[in-house]
Amino acid sequence: MNARNAALVALVAMLSLLFVFSGVAIAADAVKVTGTVSVTKDDDGNITAVKITAGETAIKVALDENGKKLGAALAGKKAEVTGTYEGEGDAKVLKVEAFKEVKAEE
Repeated sequence: MNARNAALVALVAMLSLLFVFSGVAIAADAVKVTGTVSVTKDDDGNITAVKITAGETAIKVALDENGKKLGAALAGKKAEVTGTYEGEGDAKVLKVEAFKEVKAEE
């Protein structure tokens, strides 16, 4: 294979990888969920689980820094949470990007 063909093959390979990885980014579209935040803590008071209940659906929250902040700030309160889903099946969790409390209308 000459140098020109090798360069063409390399270009096609790079474009293919770009396409594949951009597809992954598209699959992780941001979602907005509104529901009641509930928290589970261990005996020492550490947050061990956070979920958002929206209607009859319970959504597990990733226990990273933002997930723990959500639980600490809004446990038992209604929140609007923006994030992306990660994982599949039972391992699917919402990775929190932003959240705010939803005040009850008076």
